[in-house]
Amino acid sequence: MLFCEASKAQSYEVLNYSINGAPVNGTNIKTNIPFLNASQMITLKIEGYIYAISESISLQLVWYVYNDVFTNTAISSSGGYTPEILLTNNNGFVNVYINDKTSYARFKVTAFAKGRSEQSSWFQGWTTADEVIQGTQAKSVPYKNRFKGTVTNQGDLFSSGNMGIGTTDTKGYKLAVNGKIRTQEIKVEATNWPDYVFEEDYKLTTIPELKKFITTYKHLPEIPSAKDIEAEGVNLGEMNKLLVKKIEELTLILIDQHEQSKKQSERIGQLELEIVEIKKNDVFIPR
Repeated sequence: MLFCEASKAQSYEVLNYSINGAPVNGTNIKTNIPFLNASQMITLKIEGYIYAISESISLQLVWYVYNDVFTNTAISSSGGYTPEILLTNNNGFVNVYINDKTSYARFKVTAFAKGRSEQSSWFQGWTTADEVIQGTQAKSVPYKNRFKGTVTNQGDLFSSGNMGIGTTDTKGYKLAVNGKIRTQEIKVEATNWPDYVFEEDYKLTTIPELKKFITTYKHLPEIPSAKDIEAEGVNLGEMNKLLVKKIEELTLILIDQHEQSKKQSERIGQLELEIVEIKKNDVFIPR
């Protein structure tokens, strides 16, 4: 069912703010909007300029009060200033607290609402105060921005959170991609690279020990099993380090086998010469 109550849908210029300096605590916007359940659906816009960090202010804040708590809250930003913003119930009225001390801010606040019992007096007489957060039911409002279609960026992109491409579950990783990735180069930083394998005191696994392990576990020592890989994925940096370690160990084994083969070849050559000399001298060799 659709209701159209144009007379109750209003936009209000509620506040102009400026400060020549920095807040000592934070900026508390004291509204005259009552903290009432299911009585209003507020859209608050904060627009302006913050000189100290050379950024525009363009914040759009929404909230709803139900069961005596702030719910369905969100902020979207189309500017460069994204301070922490909290909502509180201060003696029965909503406060909007900007938890930031950046200096030389200028902004205006406009409000749009279409509540069931909305009154124009709710949007008059708003004030600000440099003070610690006041009131109860404090709610830190999450930032949410969504883009659809083609988004083009010509500068740098910075994120202090996690990013998901094709997924909303990053599992705690900074970047999660549900799909294929094509790139020209990936550089993985690593420490404790396994050149220690070439130290004199490094103990190589013997061939019989290696055979026994493979027969028992069906994979190389230190290398994850197929079951583990399927469940947890592959850590590229750690896997590259382990593969290099195995290559270095294999190289040492090959060098050792080469030395043994060389000695055996020399011994065989020596024996062949001895046989030739024996044949020349017709020396009888009893059987």
